[in-house]
Amino acid sequence: MRYLISFIFFTFYLFGFDYHLKPYTISDGINCFFGLPSNISEENGGNMINSCYIETKDGYIVIDSGPTYSYAQSTYAIMKNKKNLPVKYVINTSSDEVHILGNDFFKEQGALLIGSKNYEKYLIKNKKLLISDKISKDALLNTKLIPLDKYLENDWTIFLDDLKVDIKKIKNDNEHLIVYIPRKKIVFAGDMIFNNRIVAFKNNRSILVWQEGLKLLQSLSWEDIVSAHGYMTRRSALKNTQSYLALLKSEVQSSLLNGESREDAIKNIKLPAFSEDKLYSYWHHRNVASVYDELKKKKELKINTLSKIITSVEKKSKKTVKVKKKTVKLKPKKNVKKKVENVKYVSFPTAIKNAKSKNKIIFLKVRSTTCKYCDKLDSVIATNDSVKNILNKYFEVVKINGDYDDVPYGIRIESTPTLIFLKPGSEEPLMNLRGIEALGELLDVLKEAVEDGHNGGYLRP
Repeated sequence: MRYLISFIFFTFYLFGFDYHLKPYTISDGINCFFGLPSNISEENGGNMINSCYIETKDGYIVIDSGPTYSYAQSTYAIMKNKKNLPVKYVINTSSDEVHILGNDFFKEQGALLIGSKNYEKYLIKNKKLLISDKISKDALLNTKLIPLDKYLENDWTIFLDDLKVDIKKIKNDNEHLIVYIPRKKIVFAGDMIFNNRIVAFKNNRSILVWQEGLKLLQSLSWEDIVSAHGYMTRRSALKNTQSYLALLKSEVQSSLLNGESREDAIKNIKLPAFSEDKLYSYWHHRNVASVYDELKKKKELKINTLSKIITSVEKKSKKTVKVKKKTVKLKPKKNVKKKVENVKYVSFPTAIKNAKSKNKIIFLKVRSTTCKYCDKLDSVIATNDSVKNILNKYFEVVKINGDYDDVPYGIRIESTPTLIFLKPGSEEPLMNLRGIEALGELLDVLKEAVEDGHNGGYLRP
């Protein structure tokens, strides 16, 4: 009995807290531990982000070391059990504590620690771990914040074995990094995307910079994506964050245009299409407040700048200026741009027939009768030439009102608008997207569907 107690104490000292971790294989040589879609608590020990490891012949690369020393220790025990290799690099995609507090353990194993510029500021500023008030002492055992070996201000590339790993910095963002492995066609997006839970604006995060980061993600060539939050790893994993940010920005801009106060915006802006996402009730009103503050400040800055320009022009206009008259020859008018044909909507049976014979994608646009976002989307489709061109060339377009019409193949509609893309001859959707509104996002979605169609070999160039 005495030996059993000693063994239990020794095990507790080694690991401190049982995280019940299980690795999931994303692709050959890449495995991830998926965190819980929840806030930090004593029960989860801070296990609410995804941590991944990349295996090469020479050693491991760890993406985000996790919330505690014990967490990192537990992940390495699992890694070593699979293949006894050293950890060569740890890349922190964020300086948020749950991403970085396993660094000390991996540093003891000889790893080179890499992170963003804000990590260095956080190191100097914070004397006490914020997580220490939220998790238990056994989970926090041995955990401390330590300096990195390299703080990135620009893109950086590392090589291990023959594997090239690109670490990309987002413009105007000193907090978040993206890790991209071209050969394996995988990108680690960190806190750039959230799925299976609502996004969170923390530490004065900018929605404008965030959307620029999403554009950077889309510009890379990849097949798999791993975020810091959520289990989805295909291209559709981007859509929840893209749609939420686009709608949130649009609603806050409308609120500012209507002269609503911050409190009114927080009260009135509801995005029901995302209300079922984890932590919506906790984070959404905070997100509205954060975006309201940013966009209001930007609006005031524009007004002040415009006021200065007007004042400057008025001063100059008071001066008498003699202008020499010139004879201007009128140039002949250029040819008027040819009008783009409107999108032609067809019935679903007709769409199936045409899609098979013409090798096109079926595009189902599902709306409801009193959906204002649906109206905005319809307006974009009806007026934008780029959207009309791509729909006419590659798609058979069907519009459905979910209040009256049945959605084909029993596809479940949770909110409107919903866009459904179907491969010819298949009942399984290529993509099923909700909340699409912004023009730029709609174009990206259509282009992605076309790209997938070419890769699948059923869509003509």
